[in-house]
Amino acid sequence: MLDPDHCYAAIARRDPAMDGLFFTAVRTTRIYCRPVCPARTPERGNVAFYTSAAAAQAAGYRPCLRCRPETAPDSPAWAGTLASIHRALRLIDDGALAEGSVADLADRLGMSDRHLRRLFVEHLGLTPLAVEATRRLHLAKHLVHDTRLALTDIAFAAGYGSVRRFNEAFQAAFGRAPSTLRREATLPDPAAPIAVTIAHRPDFVPTGAVQVALPEGHAEVTPGRGRKLCITLTDVPLPALGRAIAAAKRAVFAGG
Repeated sequence: MLDPDHCYAAIARRDPAMDGLFFTAVRTTRIYCRPVCPARTPERGNVAFYTSAAAAQAAGYRPCLRCRPETAPDSPAWAGTLASIHRALRLIDDGALAEGSVADLADRLGMSDRHLRRLFVEHLGLTPLAVEATRRLHLAKHLVHDTRLALTDIAFAAGYGSVRRFNEAFQAAFGRAPSTLRREATLPDPAAPIAVTIAHRPDFVPTGAVQVALPEGHAEVTPGRGRKLCITLTDVPLPALGRAIAAAKRAVFAGG
């Protein structure tokens, strides 16, 4: 359970130790941010706090373009202590709902889809499809911002059924087309390496490059500037990009 006063004190000091452990939703702007967001601290009465980006997204808020919630460290509390929830979230990270239905996911977990939905709402406060919607949006945003992949390739990699749906999702979340979020003068380059940055909290100390073998391709995680890590993917097919990034993060932060 989040303590609102504790959370507000953390965003007032932009505490990096709290990065990824909760997200701040600003009612006046309808934007949600990381605790380290450089924007001016909002008034206490204008904010609500959520344990996950997916919960803030499901509540109708959109991701901040300055602090980039898609790069935030994962929260151990988000996975919860229930083994079935933890496994379900890992499967969703690996694209289970991009490739199949909630019923298919529930079947893999040995339960009914109704029971799975009930567990998600009870323990996380939202449905599996809400988690999947945020996963797709964050993966797409990550690839738009950090890579030079063509937008059609990004739509495919993130699990959108069509470019039209991809554009609609971005328009709903950011009020603009995906192309406007690209860095100035950045053009698609199929030969450019696929690399994304992620943040880590101060208690994590990078020890150097980490090599991650994948079912398809290879990932290397290297320390970057500040509290950032760079995940570079080699020979990873587009449909596997999301699960490759998730596997690299698990390898670094959770030992595989």
